[in-house]
Amino acid sequence: MLFGGRTLIVSIIAALLISACGEPIPSRKNQNSKDILLIDEEILAKASIIVTAEAGPVQEVSVGTSVSVDGSKSRTSDGSVLSYQWSFAKLPVGSTAVLRDPTAMKTSFTVDVAGDYLVQLIASASGIDSQRDVVLVVAGKTSGPHHTGLSSNCVQCHDDVSAVGKTGNHVATTNECAACHSTTAFANIAAVDHKEVFGVCTDCHDGVIAIGKSSIHLPTQEPCDSCHNTSGFIQLTAEGTYFHNGVKSDCAICHNGIVATGKSATHIVTLSDCSVCHLNVLNFADVVFDHSTITSPCADCHNGTIAIGKIATHPATSDDCGQCHNTKSFINKIFDHTGVVDGCADCHNNITALGKSATHIPTTLGCESCHTPGTFATGVFDHAGVTSGCANCHDNVISNGLPATHIPTTQDCIDCHNTVSFNGTAFDHTGIISNCNNCHNGILATGKSLTHIPTLEDCSACHNTATFVGALMDHTGITRGCEGCHNGTQALGKDSAVPTHLPTTQDCQFCHMTGAFSPSIFTHTGISANCASCHNGTFATGKSVGHISTTADCGVCHGTAGFLTAVFNHTGFIDNCASCHGVSASGKSVNHIPTTEDCGVCHVPGTFKPAVFNHAGILSNCESCHNGTNATGKPTTHIATVIDCASCHNTTAFAGAKFDHAGITNGCKVCHNGTTAIGKKTNHVPTNSDCYACHTTAGFLPASFSHTGITGNCSSCHNGIFAIGKSAIHIVTNQDCGVCHSTAGFLSATFNHTGIISGCATCHNNINALGMPDTHIPTSLDCINCHTTATFVGATFDHQNNTTGCSNCHNGVSARGKAATHFVTTLECVTCHSTTAWTPLIFKHSATGNYPGDHNATLGCISCHTTNSQTINYPTPSLAPKCAGCHASDYRASDHDRTLAQNANCGASGCHRVNSRGW
Repeated sequence: MLFGGRTLIVSIIAALLISACGEPIPSRKNQNSKDILLIDEEILAKASIIVTAEAGPVQEVSVGTSVSVDGSKSRTSDGSVLSYQWSFAKLPVGSTAVLRDPTAMKTSFTVDVAGDYLVQLIASASGIDSQRDVVLVVAGKTSGPHHTGLSSNCVQCHDDVSAVGKTGNHVATTNECAACHSTTAFANIAAVDHKEVFGVCTDCHDGVIAIGKSSIHLPTQEPCDSCHNTSGFIQLTAEGTYFHNGVKSDCAICHNGIVATGKSATHIVTLSDCSVCHLNVLNFADVVFDHSTITSPCADCHNGTIAIGKIATHPATSDDCGQCHNTKSFINKIFDHTGVVDGCADCHNNITALGKSATHIPTTLGCESCHTPGTFATGVFDHAGVTSGCANCHDNVISNGLPATHIPTTQDCIDCHNTVSFNGTAFDHTGIISNCNNCHNGILATGKSLTHIPTLEDCSACHNTATFVGALMDHTGITRGCEGCHNGTQALGKDSAVPTHLPTTQDCQFCHMTGAFSPSIFTHTGISANCASCHNGTFATGKSVGHISTTADCGVCHGTAGFLTAVFNHTGFIDNCASCHGVSASGKSVNHIPTTEDCGVCHVPGTFKPAVFNHAGILSNCESCHNGTNATGKPTTHIATVIDCASCHNTTAFAGAKFDHAGITNGCKVCHNGTTAIGKKTNHVPTNSDCYACHTTAGFLPASFSHTGITGNCSSCHNGIFAIGKSAIHIVTNQDCGVCHSTAGFLSATFNHTGIISGCATCHNNINALGMPDTHIPTSLDCINCHTTATFVGATFDHQNNTTGCSNCHNGVSARGKAATHFVTTLECVTCHSTTAWTPLIFKHSATGNYPGDHNATLGCISCHTTNSQTINYPTPSLAPKCAGCHASDYRASDHDRTLAQNANCGASGCHRVNSRGW
């Protein structure tokens, strides 16, 4: 397809073997009898026809003029007769122009409003249509060039050689420029003719080149043309319906009663999206309703209006549907018969509900006589009063009869079975004393079990007819090999008979007798330890309730020959001494301290003396024991007092008594004399004052010394002996403490810096005094260069001779940096600011820069810097660096005979001069 020449070439490849009518192209043989394919001359001739439409040149007319358009230059390569089809491709707003004869070679119309008229022509010959050609008619526009008389085939000139052609980022289209553009204003695209556009919609409709999907558009990956078309954005099918392919949710965006039909007035109240229930976009009525979250009464919807209600034959009830039906399967209903005791046949009549089956026992009784509501199949027949004639019903037709394995008999069922419980037949074995296996053969009646002891004896040898279980086995003559039967399978074994049996591999007969299984006789010969493995209260008798608490093995004290007269070893014994001591062993002595505590609280088993007494819980009355008789009393040097020991001493540690000094305000040295109580230390401050002058009874340390009246000679006490002296890191000085420190508060000394003009770092080194912080500006200068001794804060920095590197300090950390609204630039501060005065600014463009370029005018900052940034962006980057890169908005199309892109370099046009102050 050649768009520039308005020519459509229809070619059929010679290898194509299917003709226009769908039949294979016939083959012929040449003179050499070789099979070759020959294309029918008529098809080949038709495929080579070239039809070209020519609609004529651009015309400029006045409103009210009758315009003729001529297609006489249209042609066909085979000279066949042409037919014509004219139509309007575009009309100005408000025009009602009509083509007089749209199928003639020449036609006309009357221009009724000003604007651009785009008339298209399609020529046809031999069943082949040409590509459309258009002619542009400009009406009512007098200024500027209109290309009058030139061909409407714009690309004949606009081929990027003779004139500017399509840009690199032009929308993919045919070369019918006039379909979208006007010769009077090329950039002013009133409407896009989508017939000339290639590609997919989103190539343009991306929200940048053209409008894209709106914020409320349905989520979909379908291409736009699945739903929309270029003539009418909402694309409907021939039936007037919308093709929902790809739409899976958010139905209410359109189906809101405005854009499209919304929910009906009788719709079920719901906030769910339509797609939850309506799954078929082609048939909205096919609803699959999800009842999984329904908790409200069913009848709110199932009322016969919104949804199907009860059928006419439904049992009369006021219960909610959910009582019997479920939301997954409405048919599988379960009726709650609770409270129904009679009148079953009112519903179970084979109309409303199932009635009696055809094989039902003939009866006039109500269903409830035998059946239980809720479990209809398990009917219980009342056999009360039935004493014979069981086979009348139990005939395997009306009811179950004899099973195939039943003992052959002509007796009535009642002879063995009862009407209360059919199973558990009571067979009368009276008179039967042998030949049991005639019936008990596993067919007529239960035979021997798989685990039965192997024997050929008749059942009656061990079992009796009154009770089959509990057979008596005659063990006469059995002296060993008990486990051959007593293995838990054929007969009870150790584990099954007695789960607590002693672990042993010995045969039963070592302890048990065949005549009397219990009691057994156990021999302890050779057992010397680990008694508790058996004597644990499970396998054999364990310790009694009153046994001494111990973890020792029984064999430590007891012997296997005689359990009593044990020799007691107290190892491991921890409490409950009195259970023996005082009953079966010696108890407390007559002068023992009165106590109810167990012996083990104070004494250690094995070493009864000395005892360790636990005073926990004793708060008073110490002298009842500590009287010099039962326990140690006060020493001869004790402070004279009648107060109980506990007032000063504690039961944990007798020494280090705490004396209650409450109420003592003087006379401390009466006791604190170094004899009765601790006196002054050898390095105590020399004084005759009472202790109370400096110390308190609540806490001896720290002492509160009154420095009132002391104004000098501090070091006489603060010498590191009587009182704290200077610290190791104290500033070296011979001054008395009072010069800097006060007696009211030793810390926060006030240092007089008067006269200090240098050498600050001698003290301010972070050892003797605070030095520079980590965030201080790096410098080797002395502090005094910026700071004063009167006030350290508010230093004045001398920026003299600083001409570069301002941002090294002024970075917002070391010193104040640029404000948030500062001009965005990478230039150093000194470029605009001075170190003597921050404002006003002093800025000059570099001599090597491009300001003001080759402009003759003096440009203001905002002429170029349209944003608060050093970087300058062209207003129209696509036309940079030509004049139009900045001056595109100054361009007036009416004053130029070419487009803005063609006139982008204004200074080279001969009309404008950049070195002139005037444009």
